[in-house]
Amino acid sequence: MRQTSAVAEDPEHLHLGPLEVRLERVVYATVVLMSVLAVYDGWAGLTSFLGVAVVIVAPLAALAVAHLFSEGIEEHYRVQRPLTAAEWGSLARGQLTILLAAVPPLLVLGLGWVSPFDERRTIAAVLWTGVATLAVLTWVAAHRAGIRGVRLLVAGLGGGAVGLFVISLQILLKPH
Repeated sequence: MRQTSAVAEDPEHLHLGPLEVRLERVVYATVVLMSVLAVYDGWAGLTSFLGVAVVIVAPLAALAVAHLFSEGIEEHYRVQRPLTAAEWGSLARGQLTILLAAVPPLLVLGLGWVSPFDERRTIAAVLWTGVATLAVLTWVAAHRAGIRGVRLLVAGLGGGAVGLFVISLQILLKPH
């Protein structure tokens, strides 16, 4: 008997090893992160890689805790009993996908930190990475949905447009 892949067994989710990746979570977390980074006003005071990394990871950690808390409440309501340790563990593992949204900006931050870019250009590159991430994730979902050709390109550009909208908030909220 031919063994199927994890993706074929669970067509709703992508799998990276044992981690179930929910695109909805990564997209949502990317938009939230871009929103925070676009309006954050303390960039000039950050002088270390770790300081900037914390600004990237902290909002995602808060989002993961918020999701864990809200899903825990929902699950308690649904099952009408206290949750077991295994159920809490499953809910907690489900939040790890949110933290994946930090990977592309942290990689760009690392490259920017060792490059001749100043902090302003590095932060701009991190924001543009968010635009690219949204475009790629949209493209992946559209491709998986069977969209091809020009429509596939338009779908990817639509994801990038959402990222551009978020970046435009920086201009609207912090005109310099």
